Amino acid sequence: MSEEDPVEEIEKTAEKAAKKPREKSRTTPVKKKVSKPSKKAAATPEVAPKPSKAVHKKLKVNFWRTRLHDEELGVHQQLKYQAKTRWFSKNFDIEGVVEEEGEKKYIIAFGKENWEEKPLEEKRLSLRIFTIMEEKISDAKTAKGGNFKGGVELSVSHSLIQSYEIKHAAPVFIMQVPRTIYLTRIVRGWRLVGTYWAWPLLPEQKDDKLQVVKAKGVVGPGRNYWIYIGDQKVARVDGQRVQKNFEIQIFDETYAKDKMFIMHMILFGCICNFMRIAEKMIKQLYKKMKKTATTDYKIPRGELTLFRNPRMMRR
Repeated sequence: MSEEDPVEEIEKTAEKAAKKPREKSRTTPVKKKVSKPSKKAAATPEVAPKPSKAVHKKLKVNFWRTRLHDEELGVHQQLKYQAKTRWFSKNFDIEGVVEEEGEKKYIIAFGKENWEEKPLEEKRLSLRIFTIMEEKISDAKTAKGGNFKGGVELSVSHSLIQSYEIKHAAPVFIMQVPRTIYLTRIVRGWRLVGTYWAWPLLPEQKDDKLQVVKAKGVVGPGRNYWIYIGDQKVARVDGQRVQKNFEIQIFDETYAKDKMFIMHMILFGCICNFMRIAEKMIKQLYKKMKKTATTDYKIPRGELTLFRNPRMMRR
């Protein structure tokens, strides 16, 4: 959480979310048993029931190249979002969209200059998604859309600490969702073959329990992951490396209706686009400090606040 984040807005949004509980509490996903047809039933054939839907939610994170888009239109769009919400920083560029069931719902924005043009020790990734604003508006503040829905930051300092713990380059991303005041750390763990990521799904309702979401990389081209809760596959991320598209499928019906889990999956899809560069960056910084346990990386103020004692923030 950076110093520019409107904390009051976070708290108000979290309070509204608490007043609208989900229909079901989160439970451990269980593999559904398929009953075999009896011999009697085979003797008297009936109309076969329709199979249950295997995929309950389809999402798509689509990054585009801004050179293919009209530059003036891009600037005009950015000004609209800046006028609507304080979450859209002045140095943000609109870089893509998120689709839900084939419908464009969110735009992806991040500080492209800070990430692509800064030297290694000064690189910073701050990405946020917003609901799409209506095209024709007279007043940006009263227009529909343009609301902050979630964000991701790369914490280089947390990454270096995690790298020391597992003795491999391990980027750590911080997720922020306005439905909750908590920050979620997506951490890369150690795995003999392939990549491995994990993050917590914190309780939101009375009967929810703490759960850990695992993302296991599939060996092959692109960024492909199976998403597990326990031993059960609940989702899949299919990354298309050339087109910078990340298609997400959620298989579990309960989690397909869970707004927090859906937003986590969207943000994880966004992170997939930056994993390779982030790993290379952390690897170089980690090598320089491996023997001395000291780094020349200067922690930005916004990143330093991630270590702040929350009990002292209001004092």
